[in-house]
Amino acid sequence: MCKKVNSILIAILIAMCFNNLKAQETSGDEKLAIEYFKQKEYEKALPLFTELISKSPDNAMLNYYYGITLLKNNRYKMAAKEALLNAVVDNTPSNANFYLGNYFHALGNWAEAMDFYKRYKGSKQESKELEYDKYVSLCSKNINPFKPDNGDDKKVFTDSIKSPIKQPDEKSFPIPDSLKAEWFNFEINNQLTYHRINDFQSEAAKILFTKAWLATSKNDSIVRNTDSLRKAHEETNSVTTRLALVQRIVDAEQQSYQLLRDREKYFEQARVKESGYWEKTGNDTMAQFINQIALREKARADEILSAQKKLEEKVAIVPIIQTPIETSTKTESANQSSVDTKEVIVYKVQIGSFLNGKLSPAFKAKYDKLSKFRKVEKFIDPKKNHLYTIGSFMVYKDAVLLKNQLIMEGLKGSVIIAFKNGERVPLQSVVKEAIVK
Repeated sequence: MCKKVNSILIAILIAMCFNNLKAQETSGDEKLAIEYFKQKEYEKALPLFTELISKSPDNAMLNYYYGITLLKNNRYKMAAKEALLNAVVDNTPSNANFYLGNYFHALGNWAEAMDFYKRYKGSKQESKELEYDKYVSLCSKNINPFKPDNGDDKKVFTDSIKSPIKQPDEKSFPIPDSLKAEWFNFEINNQLTYHRINDFQSEAAKILFTKAWLATSKNDSIVRNTDSLRKAHEETNSVTTRLALVQRIVDAEQQSYQLLRDREKYFEQARVKESGYWEKTGNDTMAQFINQIALREKARADEILSAQKKLEEKVAIVPIIQTPIETSTKTESANQSSVDTKEVIVYKVQIGSFLNGKLSPAFKAKYDKLSKFRKVEKFIDPKKNHLYTIGSFMVYKDAVLLKNQLIMEGLKGSVIIAFKNGERVPLQSVVKEAIVK
């Protein structure tokens, strides 16, 4: 019996030693690859990063090194774009955007290249080393200085788009019915924007988008719960209770932060997968698909404007009842009670607030596009802020749905504001009533 136990212990120790050696070997490969990268020996670094990324495809820094190493070897393939896009959605050096600019520049996609060049925010020294101004100037003149290598990629790296990897499908990851019915604006590239979940042609991209959508909904629920915890924290005098609430608030904020990071990562990955589909399909097929979407977008715009008019007719702001001076106190009380019973609470989604009406260039570009198919309202508050809002809802949850959609469309600063009888009031003063509804 003792011999048997000893044999088992020895086997476990051997396995542990083997795993430790394996881990050290992997760590050693990574250190060597990074050292080659720093020494600009990109040809030696590429096979190592290829092996490392196959084992840790979600590692942001490995994606960063891998993507740049591919470009330095003149490999302007889908794998390079995927790797760099996986890197920019995480905490990696900002020059990943510069190299994404290089990627699109090399393919002659001038608009996409310029977009990523502009996103790069590096130091003057780094910009000089990267020859940033030179590449931006060449791109603006539609001059391509790159010479992509069209050699045998299989000897160097594996393109994850072309690899025969089993893709997820709706049977293993069902799409929620609420998402199937939802209309949104999700930009795939500078030519193509999706509005329905079934617009996705890549099954993997569809599921990645769904994961991002679910993360958004879960985050909104956490935010509402966190607001309630903060209010409870303010109202309690018990030190023990306050400490417990603080811990719950911190935990919720961390969870919310992670969900938002996951959401952005899923959105970016969905965009990459879907772009890969269209790059393989061709421009003519994509042009036909764009025309189909344009027809639906026009029909949707007409539908929204019609619904908005009906809602405006339905939601009338209750006028203040003027009571004559000679009316008795009893009558005044009765009239006031009548007004209270007719309180109208309306929720709107604020998409921007600008002091003295000075719009930022980024907001103006989004506003110009959005106002073509949505009615955007504007009003000025007592502090001379110009507020831009969309929608008017009697039910709070409807406003939440619109806010989520606008966030997916790129208006990340969208918030819900409330009006009572035409006057703006703090959302917290009516949100309990709204949640009940």
